[in-house]
Amino acid sequence: KQWYQRRVRGAGRGGGAGKAPAKLIISNLEYSVNDQDIRELFSEFGAIRSYSVHYDRSGRSLGTADVSYVTRGDATKAMKTYNNVPLDGKPMIIELVTDEPAYKPPASRPYSGSGGNRSGGGRGRGRGQKRGGGGGGGGKEQKKQMPA
Repeated sequence: KQWYQRRVRGAGRGGGAGKAPAKLIISNLEYSVNDQDIRELFSEFGAIRSYSVHYDRSGRSLGTADVSYVTRGDATKAMKTYNNVPLDGKPMIIELVTDEPAYKPPASRPYSGSGGNRSGGGRGRGRGQKRGGGGGGGGKEQKKQMPA
């Protein structure tokens, strides 16, 4: 318990948060911007793990790109410096995203908690009655037929 409390308290401090990897999504790019332009522009803030301009199936730019930094601090600096700054005449829109989905831990807890006790019977019957709109009526008919 003490280890857990120390770890949780330590996670809130600024030192650990800036060292975690982070990803930027850049949008509103001029269609002529390529991977090399993105690398040159964003590498001045720190070590980059990966970078990529997004293209459609025919090879045309979608006007978006992503840049993954080794540290969150470098990504934050790049975002603060270049957000709304024009590149080839269009202001870049830069968003910082996390690698971990926000809903993953909460979504797994309800399934694991209720799945052990109720998943077999309760959920199966509930789904059957709701499908097709006639499930509820079908249940009533079965009740009438059983006593007769």
